[in-house]
Amino acid sequence: MVMANNHSWEEQTRRYLAEAQTDLKKIEKQIAELHEKSIALTREVNAYETALKSYLIRTGRLDLVEFDWAKILRNAKTHKDQLKTMAKYNNSNIKVAQATDILYTNKFIKSRKRSTAYSMVQSLLADMAEDGIFRKVNSGEYQYVGNQ
Repeated sequence: MVMANNHSWEEQTRRYLAEAQTDLKKIEKQIAELHEKSIALTREVNAYETALKSYLIRTGRLDLVEFDWAKILRNAKTHKDQLKTMAKYNNSNIKVAQATDILYTNKFIKSRKRSTAYSMVQSLLADMAEDGIFRKVNSGEYQYVGNQ
């Protein structure tokens, strides 16, 4: 009788072992697949970052992308304050397209279209130039001179 119980315990333990080994193989296969997917996504992310960086270098907008603008501009209460802050971090210079990219991408300007955000930034900088806060240097480019 003891022998029969030991035999059934052994069979049950072997069955549990086989199930655990099968589950382990499935999980190891999933881990391997996820690792391969992680490698592929890392390559894809790097490719997109490189493409974006080279585009920004070609268009002369790399300088303003390097900062964590969401963190820097969080405490500025108005768009005008945000534009002043951006200029201060970029050697007193600011371009309408760069400022628009930053404000629109970080959702400081909540318009549906980027073109609307661009018009807003352009208008704000033009108004601030009239007030003597910025000086127009070139088409779409301003220099911060401060409050006079």
